[in-house]
Amino acid sequence: MAESPTSRADVVVIGAGVLGAAVFHELADRGASVLMVERDRGGLGTTAWSGGIVRCYHDDRTQLERAVEGWTYFQEFGDRTGVDVPFVESGFLYVPHPSRLEHARALVGTTTEAPMEWLSSAEADRRFGHLLNRSVDGAVWEPRAGYLDPLDVTRAYLAAGRRKGGRVLEGVEAHGVLRAGGRLRGVNTGIGAISADTVVLATGAATPGLLDSWGIGHDLWAQAIQVELRLPDGPVDGHPAYMDDEYDINGRPDPESSGMLLGHPTGQRVEGRTGGLPADPGQVRRAVAAGSARFRWAAGSAPLGSLRAAECYAPDSLARVARVPGETGLLLATGFNGGGFKMAPWAAGEIARLVAGE
Repeated sequence: MAESPTSRADVVVIGAGVLGAAVFHELADRGASVLMVERDRGGLGTTAWSGGIVRCYHDDRTQLERAVEGWTYFQEFGDRTGVDVPFVESGFLYVPHPSRLEHARALVGTTTEAPMEWLSSAEADRRFGHLLNRSVDGAVWEPRAGYLDPLDVTRAYLAAGRRKGGRVLEGVEAHGVLRAGGRLRGVNTGIGAISADTVVLATGAATPGLLDSWGIGHDLWAQAIQVELRLPDGPVDGHPAYMDDEYDINGRPDPESSGMLLGHPTGQRVEGRTGGLPADPGQVRRAVAAGSARFRWAAGSAPLGSLRAAECYAPDSLARVARVPGETGLLLATGFNGGGFKMAPWAAGEIARLVAGE
């Protein structure tokens, strides 16, 4: 009997969210024998709840450099993958916490890798005063930042990876890892064993539970994220994507609904089910209150729905894109604390470098 084409690969990637799909494509692009295993359809997990915002500024230089790599890649997405996905250049406005104002101004002044500028309070009012309920003391402005459709990006990565020789198994769940000779040798799935030299776990909020069930130590947890879709009370012409660290809000315009996306941290850990969670009415109220502190359109806005799922969190801001200590052949690509979309190109390149032993 002929060997099944899905019984062996150099690398198995588990999880076809945007991070896993980016890893899958990058490995296929570099000529690796790579197999994607996804328990549902690609992009239908937490990726489906993402705003797809791509921006560069981060308070930490390492994260900024990683985000610049992502922004550059997404600007060239069609050339890199052969599949065009529109990049909407809405611009991005970042309002630092008052305690980090001078740090942000200095970091912008030394950053040349991507277009960004520091706006004084007067400059921010001149450009965005029609949107602001309260003036800012200063802000970072990225005129060429924006967003893409996360599901379109994920499916594009998968399609491009397939064309470059990668294989995709959707509707197949990974149940455990195979070990032999003191190291990982593949995965057990719903359709049988798949042998592999390397397994990449890109399973988002499901990652902590999977690692627990496999007896592998970690410092990750699943945490709820909830994004409100609001019909603005007032004009929002020229509204950029945004993040405000004073009031802990983030979002972007949603042209299809004529609404605005408004996110606010929940701080709520999740056990068990991690996808398609019911919205928390209390979180809706907290998000609208936080949004109203900054934006004129938020207080009287009408609800157009809420999106709630879970994301994989790590105790620091640098994610977990690395080998798992003590588990030869097992790599993680997770722990982005809700900010993984823009980092997907960097994560894919880093995983590819680790697989190649660079």
